[in-house]
Amino acid sequence: MEILAKQNKFMHFLHKIYAMLKRIFSNETFLYILKRVGRTFITLILLVIVVISLIRAIPDNQLYDISTYNRIAGQNINAAEAYKAKQLFKYGRYDLEGNPVPLVYTIGQYLYWMSPIPKKVPIAWDLNWDQPIEFWEGTIFLGISMDTYQPVGEVLRERIGISMLISLTSVVFIYLLSYPLGVAMSKKPGGTVDKIGSIFIVLNYAIPALVFFLLMNNILGRPDGPFGWANFSYFYQEGKPLTLVPAIFSIVFLSIPGTSLWVRRFMVDELSSDYVRFARSKGLSENTILYTHVLKNAMIPLIRNIPAVFIGSIIGSYFVEMIWSIPGTGNLMISALRAQRPNVPIIQGLTVIYSLLSMTSFLLGDIVTALYDPRVKLVRKKGDF
Repeated sequence: MEILAKQNKFMHFLHKIYAMLKRIFSNETFLYILKRVGRTFITLILLVIVVISLIRAIPDNQLYDISTYNRIAGQNINAAEAYKAKQLFKYGRYDLEGNPVPLVYTIGQYLYWMSPIPKKVPIAWDLNWDQPIEFWEGTIFLGISMDTYQPVGEVLRERIGISMLISLTSVVFIYLLSYPLGVAMSKKPGGTVDKIGSIFIVLNYAIPALVFFLLMNNILGRPDGPFGWANFSYFYQEGKPLTLVPAIFSIVFLSIPGTSLWVRRFMVDELSSDYVRFARSKGLSENTILYTHVLKNAMIPLIRNIPAVFIGSIIGSYFVEMIWSIPGTGNLMISALRAQRPNVPIIQGLTVIYSLLSMTSFLLGDIVTALYDPRVKLVRKKGDF
């Protein structure tokens, strides 16, 4: 009897597990997420293949010093070829014996490096390039920077903090200022507030971003200028948060019109919709309709864009970081491309990271929209798993 009771208890446990799995796999949201994750994984593999293939198209002679090669070749051609092979070994094009590495092997190796499993990768060799003397240990490996000799992930981690601080702070102020402006303009289209806001938007759009950044750097950073008392400085100084104010102000000022204009257009369209006319017929005040119903719908794109905003904060802003000398992530890719010899690991690693983050932001945006907006439903079509 005791054995039978244990068997019944075990069968009951299996039945509960089966029921739980059945509920999970019959959930449309879960199946949608699962399908999107699978597509993202496949897209990422195709992306790695394309990126590595394009980088392999860079001529070999751009990856080592031709003058050094010619100087060595004047004395010993074999030594020059050995120098060339060891330089190209750093880029994964030759092995230590001087044999060309097939493209398929390079792609497979990079996919292995990206796989989230523990691994040990050699990153430094002895003077003769015969034996590895230093290893990288971890899970996801994206290569070693050719100028700092740091793992790509570590380089990004060191720079990401300041870029996120600037971008996320800017986004908060953009929404805090642009949404009220858009709402105020939509209340009375063609009114005084709408005309003033429209003039501000037109003038703002007419200013080239780079010119405005340089102008603000000169006005706000000048010690003897009108804002000299604030000690903003021309350049960012670590440990002095006030030196970030000019960069954040410039981003916010140029970004307000786009969001305000979108909010105004959306709310003007919504105010003429059927549900608004129905609310008016019930005697609801204009403010109640505006702030309770219309504005709630206007918040949907804001909610949807939150993941993309977060991704944008990681990528950073090239012009802002260049002008104010901010050591963020915005100039990483540009610096790698403009180097005397392309910093291939940085280019390759950042392309993969940014692409993966972009695909993730689209997925999260769809999920957030489906959860926030009751009008959006995830329905499985015939043929979907």
